[in-house]
Amino acid sequence: MKKAYIWGCLLLCWGSIQAQPHDWENNHVLQINREPARAAFISYGEGKGDRAFLLNGTWKFHWSPTPDGKVEGFYRTDFEDSTWKDFPVPANWEVNGYGTPIYASSGYTFKIDPPRVMGTPKEKYTAFVERNPTGQYRRSFVLPSGWEKEGQTFLRFDGVMSAFYVWINGQKVGYSQGSMEPSEFNITPYLKAGNNQIAVEVYRYSDGSYLEDQDFWRFGGIQRDITVFHTPDVRLRDFAVRTLPDSNYQDFTLQIDPQFSVFRNERGTGYQIQAELKDAAGTEVFRTETSIEPILDLDHKASVMNEWFPQRGPRKLGRISTVIKQPKRWTAETPYLYTLQLSLKDASGKVVEKATTKVGFRSVEVKNGQVLVNGKPIRFRGANRHEHDPYTARVMSEERMLQDVLLMKQANLNAVRTSHYPNHPRWYELCDSLGLYVMDEADIEEHGLRGTLASTPDWHAAFLDRAVRMAERDKNHPSIVFWSMGNESGYGPNFAAVSAWLRDFDPTRPIHYEGAQGVDGEPDPKTVDVISRFYPRVQEDYLNPGIKEGEDKERAENARWERLLSIALRTNDNRPVLTSEYAHCMGNALGNFREYWDEIYSHPRMLGGFIWDWVDQGIIRTLPDGRTQVAYGGDFGDEPNLKAFCLNGVVFADRSLNPKYWEVKKVYQPVYMKLLSYDSESNGCRIELLNHNHHIDLSGYRCTWELYANGKLMGSGDAELPQVNPGEKGTLLLSLTKAMKKVHLEKDDVRLNISIRLKNDCDWAKAGYEVATEQLTIQDNLTQISKSSIKPGGKLEVYKEGSNVWVKGKNFSAEWSQPDAALTALIYNNKKVFHAEGDTPASYFQAFRAPVDNDKSFGNWLAKDWEKNNMHAPRISSTELTWKQIAEDKVEIKAIQRYNYLAGSVLVTSLYTVYGDGTMDLKQTYLPEGELPELPRLGSAWVADKSLTQFSWYGYGPFENYPDRLSSSKIGLWKSTVAEQYVHYPRPQDSGNKESVVELSLTDRKGGGVKITTLGKPFSASALPYSVNDLYKTSHDCDLQPRDAVFLNLDAAVLGLGNSSCGPGVLKKYSIPKTEHTLNVRFSPCK
Repeated sequence: MKKAYIWGCLLLCWGSIQAQPHDWENNHVLQINREPARAAFISYGEGKGDRAFLLNGTWKFHWSPTPDGKVEGFYRTDFEDSTWKDFPVPANWEVNGYGTPIYASSGYTFKIDPPRVMGTPKEKYTAFVERNPTGQYRRSFVLPSGWEKEGQTFLRFDGVMSAFYVWINGQKVGYSQGSMEPSEFNITPYLKAGNNQIAVEVYRYSDGSYLEDQDFWRFGGIQRDITVFHTPDVRLRDFAVRTLPDSNYQDFTLQIDPQFSVFRNERGTGYQIQAELKDAAGTEVFRTETSIEPILDLDHKASVMNEWFPQRGPRKLGRISTVIKQPKRWTAETPYLYTLQLSLKDASGKVVEKATTKVGFRSVEVKNGQVLVNGKPIRFRGANRHEHDPYTARVMSEERMLQDVLLMKQANLNAVRTSHYPNHPRWYELCDSLGLYVMDEADIEEHGLRGTLASTPDWHAAFLDRAVRMAERDKNHPSIVFWSMGNESGYGPNFAAVSAWLRDFDPTRPIHYEGAQGVDGEPDPKTVDVISRFYPRVQEDYLNPGIKEGEDKERAENARWERLLSIALRTNDNRPVLTSEYAHCMGNALGNFREYWDEIYSHPRMLGGFIWDWVDQGIIRTLPDGRTQVAYGGDFGDEPNLKAFCLNGVVFADRSLNPKYWEVKKVYQPVYMKLLSYDSESNGCRIELLNHNHHIDLSGYRCTWELYANGKLMGSGDAELPQVNPGEKGTLLLSLTKAMKKVHLEKDDVRLNISIRLKNDCDWAKAGYEVATEQLTIQDNLTQISKSSIKPGGKLEVYKEGSNVWVKGKNFSAEWSQPDAALTALIYNNKKVFHAEGDTPASYFQAFRAPVDNDKSFGNWLAKDWEKNNMHAPRISSTELTWKQIAEDKVEIKAIQRYNYLAGSVLVTSLYTVYGDGTMDLKQTYLPEGELPELPRLGSAWVADKSLTQFSWYGYGPFENYPDRLSSSKIGLWKSTVAEQYVHYPRPQDSGNKESVVELSLTDRKGGGVKITTLGKPFSASALPYSVNDLYKTSHDCDLQPRDAVFLNLDAAVLGLGNSSCGPGVLKKYSIPKTEHTLNVRFSPCK
């Protein structure tokens, strides 16, 4: 009876337990048995790493789409796992054959029912089947000899998505959640000598997932390192390092606050902590020792508490404190690091534990509307950065992180925002050593719930938990200059609590959160130190598609974005003004980037911004037919998804570069240059240099120059840079006498290219690396260099054959279709340079481009309007084709066509003048009539023979450029191939455009082909192996098939790119007025 009674009680208890919510669906259970957060260091004995080892590598693995499919008792030591699969750690499941990657920008991929995640979602959702994928891991490890006898052993997970349990030798150790924060457990009681068994159970979704609704792929698994480490029973548990400047920012107080833990009845009696600071050369700067007993204060002595934790007023900091006289200071431009070693000594003086960290002497403060680093105002030339690898997903290797830092530095970035979670610990060490300012962001985003949880008191502990774990882990990094409380989660008391905790915990860093905003022009809450906005506008006028000219209203999609400079001009708040996300880099993007920075540099309160974002979040995979695809949302059958909205990086997913990268580098360059004067008599130049560095002058750079006339190098040399202090201007004097000897200013197009390069090797680039460049115009004769003469003589024959009209001369001929009023062939030297392809004539009018991602935008403004108006498929009516022979060597052909759209049309009038030497002039006018959407282009496409693979031009280059993305391009003579003209954005779109072209050649490898020169204004041009409709109809780059033709696009006008994939659209000055435009060019044979 007694046994039955006991079993009955147990069953009742078990039923009660079963009725309780899962830990992973209970926002009050954030951890079980997890150690308090601390700085990310691993202590050691004799040498680094001698008391730690990784559990990375191959584990036995079982995966189930729901928790119901998990294997019970898998954590037992006698469990048979030989049939389980091998699986790597760290790794995300979904890119290794288990489960479905889901890309969502905002909105939960499971049924919203906080804190629960197991509700039944829509049937089409991936989570309908994969309700909460669960992974179970097992492996064994050998405990180093002696660890079981003394000391403490800890288990550290640097990142698990999103919640997990851990067992050692069949005993449950604990639970933790929070995908991007570390979790440590003391596993000493569970270990035994020799072989030990570890088991981990990971849930893709948990109540913590409600705070992880970031714009990224949703993955599961253990994506960061697992470490086992050992410490003495008297342990250096944690330490904080602060550097505080004097009033002149010359001498700094170094404060060190260590914390200790004791075990096995130890009290730390007689223990000392030694602090030793060395400079980069290894020279000792400071050394001291102090007793740890007052720090432990196990007896809670009143005298100790009154000194360090008084009953009134703040706690006292600096258990170890000293003044360092004139240390070398850390900035992003001068990332000088000292090394601090802490050595714990026992009562006999023996060192029992060591820890090291890098120390950068720097201060950060907000004063008079500016952010000051070491007393000097700075601006953030930054980017947001998701942790993403196209092959390994959320798993970041050392090589990939280093690649990112180097590419950022080489692109003149000085800042990065860890959007929107704490990054891998190694990332911060790289930023410390190579020099990047870091805005460290807490893993808090409830986008799909707006600000609901931020104002729900029941969730305050969950908010605080994430902020505390971030700040504790990262507090000792000099690169971190801002704490950010999270992203797109509204504002409420839970954020106020986070701010209060961060401000008191670390008064040396200001606080950011974009969601903390005032209403109706009122100041933002005082819980933040900077005014922050997303995707702001500049002061200039933007396009308002669908709004009639003169109407006093804006599209809601434009009006929602504030004007950043207007905020800075307000007088009711004097905090710095920042754009935490701007210049949305989706696809072919980054329009009017220079205008942003003209405004940022125009006002002292403008702090700069962080581009969205650094890297495309594409997943590279091999398709069944062997092709390589860059996959985006929906490609895995994932629902819900936001398609290609994950592809918005400055660099491609594999970190290969594209024209956006060079535009960022140019606008972010630390030295701006402007031609003040050129004296044609003395050939002397005065060039203004504006040093946008914050802490260094120009002495670390060297200057070179090159002078070009009509694209030909006329001279080059070095120039001595003047002394220009940070933020100041100087004048560079340059003599061009020798270079100008053969230059004719009256007719030559003369451009001076200035380059500023590193004088010496540094950690992120070699000597000679170009950090800034500028093209200065000495003489703008752009349209004069393209004049080509017509050779007299050569009889022409003009006749009609069937429905076609022919003009023939020696070694050339041209053909027009009279019914279509269209050119169908241009033949030079028996080669069809341009020819019809099927029903497509050799030349046809275009008012359409394959929409770039900014054309599609949030509201699909432009692309939707173009599709609605049939801009991609006009109805063509030809009204006239006439011809007359002006002279024996001159024939005129006039064609009139009307391209009809939904409620408007474009009248295209083409006047061809053909000469006896094969030259053909074309004057083509475009007259928009009726109701038309905003026009993407006005010009003509020419179908060229596929053998014409060589492309050269005089105009902006060398890479694609657009009216509002020209800063990084230079006027010059450029040579390339047709295959190299198209930029392979993962989702096909318009590409390859060149602005201000006055001459181009399209030839075969032997030089035969056609030359086209302007007879009026410069034109826009591109030469691609795809037609506009090829790009328009194709969803993935890997599906593009080069045609058996080259499509040469000649445009009188091209629409700018703008930023409206997320943000404001195209500036009005970069739009196409619906008035008459003219393309006036000359075609002539090459060879």
